[in-house]
Amino acid sequence: MVVDQEHTGIMRKKTHPRQLGVPLNRWGRNLISCCPFHSPEETSLFFYDALGYWRYRCLQCGSEGDLVEFVMRSRFNGLEEPAARAEAMEFLGAQEHEQDSDPDEHPWIKEIGGEKSRVLENFVRYCHWAACKSPSSAEFFESRGWSIGQAQLYGLGYYSGDPEPFYSYCMLSGIERHQVSFYLDNLEAYHEPRITIPARNSKGLIHSVYGRSMEDDGEHNPYISYASGPVDIPFNIQPDNDNPIIVEGMFDALTADLAGIPGVVSTMYQDLTMSHLYKLKACGANSVTLILRRDANRRSQEYRIQDYLKMAETQGLKFKSIVLPKDETVDLLVRNYGADHLLNLINETEEDTVHTHRRSMLLQDIKENFDTAMGCPPDESVGYPLNTFPQLSRDIDGIQSGIFYVSSNPFNLKTSLLSSFALDLIETNKDIKLIYIALETPRRQIFDRMIAMLTGLSVLDVRKKNTDEEVNARILEATRALMGYVRDNRLEIWEDQPSFDNKELLATLKEEQREHAGLVVIIDGIDHFKVTDRPDLADIHERRSSVMLDIYKTLDIPLFIGGEIVDENGALIAPRAYLRDSDAIYWLESKDGELALNVNSKRLGNNNFYNGKLSIDPQSNRIQEA
Repeated sequence: MVVDQEHTGIMRKKTHPRQLGVPLNRWGRNLISCCPFHSPEETSLFFYDALGYWRYRCLQCGSEGDLVEFVMRSRFNGLEEPAARAEAMEFLGAQEHEQDSDPDEHPWIKEIGGEKSRVLENFVRYCHWAACKSPSSAEFFESRGWSIGQAQLYGLGYYSGDPEPFYSYCMLSGIERHQVSFYLDNLEAYHEPRITIPARNSKGLIHSVYGRSMEDDGEHNPYISYASGPVDIPFNIQPDNDNPIIVEGMFDALTADLAGIPGVVSTMYQDLTMSHLYKLKACGANSVTLILRRDANRRSQEYRIQDYLKMAETQGLKFKSIVLPKDETVDLLVRNYGADHLLNLINETEEDTVHTHRRSMLLQDIKENFDTAMGCPPDESVGYPLNTFPQLSRDIDGIQSGIFYVSSNPFNLKTSLLSSFALDLIETNKDIKLIYIALETPRRQIFDRMIAMLTGLSVLDVRKKNTDEEVNARILEATRALMGYVRDNRLEIWEDQPSFDNKELLATLKEEQREHAGLVVIIDGIDHFKVTDRPDLADIHERRSSVMLDIYKTLDIPLFIGGEIVDENGALIAPRAYLRDSDAIYWLESKDGELALNVNSKRLGNNNFYNGKLSIDPQSNRIQEA
């Protein structure tokens, strides 16, 4: 680090590898050449400017340094270091110290290319140095299939979350603490360790430094920015790129670039915007290829792609879209199959128009539907199995996406059945999240009901301390289990609020589904649900049923709605909209002291899909198959 500071002036010279007189080829955003420092010579020497100045690194022998050091080693290797450095400086036409900036320079130019750039570049170099010293960053890169040497080509670094060592580092460069606080204004807002990534515009000027969490939970990781600035500049944007490839994640872009694929940019998991397209077009784009990971909500993703297509058409850009198979990413695809596989996929993809896009999406959906069906073994349920309702689970092949209307006679058993379903689903299926919406009772009563069902006690027993300590221990254990489901983000229980309506519900569930693909929703008390739009539908039941259909069509999840229907002369009588729009009707009734559940599913072509006897615990009211 001390050596780095001694030669700061030299290393910031605007020298370029073209001045070295060696054959160069473009490789992604970097330049590549044969390495003269080991035998036999291999095309493994990279020249990169990710730290704000040009450096070299060989991925085979490990040789690295700035361009002055390259000239010293390659042309003046026989001289003493001071003499070799002087000769190298003269060869490059550089001077030991940078000239002072123009005092009359415009403040905007000074901020973008001057003081701000100096602070941000210093942070990048500090994090670059820290990454070389940190075992945890080396382990992280190794888990991604990257070496520290490869990470250096793109200026990837490591920030521990503690700003004090960086403040000390800045003092060696003559940067004051207040300058750091001004330009890296989010530095002290995030204290967890992160991988850092410099973000540059098409001219190579740094405008921000992103931070990525080192925790991989199977979902994409949001990025934070340590410096406030523009958020609509595509990451890894490069000039003179007529066909950029737009991907979502940072490693998607960098792995493709490392494989030699030019012009791969990332939206950093932001939605593609018109501003992104403006900037790509300014860099020479006449067509764009968008590659997306498959969303859990396939329909919503298709609508977004249609919007992107319209934006591209308004800019006069040709447009291709590719949705990768489930759990596939550009990063994994390039690492597993190579750059040619991705390029062939792009070349074989038809250019999108409104018509061809609909056709290609339909073909992808048909193929995905077949692959999903063939990927499910005969002895497994398509949907989520129910452990305490084994015959029902077999007959309906598990709880699948759809609208299921649940009612009972007497009416109070409806909530018992929904609560029993809820507990069974979260106990049996470890990968789902269940949201129970109680519109008829305070959610505290749902807590008591579930704890009673987990203990086998009555609701009255779990509401106060018992004289039997063993009973109290059972209540404590059940309470901890319920809290564990909530703590693990597998269960939420909502209650009615003045602002709770169909618009808020749909927006909230969309956010939940982004984090949890396996989402199940139970609405207990649909007759109390507020609908604040649909003025074209006069009947309140029609409005509520229409809203439920919209939620189901948007999210494609299992949606149980509990309401009141009656059995009159052997026929179920209820608001017609619910009976018409539901995929199945769950009717629970008590006759002659026995409970029976009937599942009627006209949409699946069976009026009596399931008819089974149930038992109910006399204390807790938990229901299961007899």
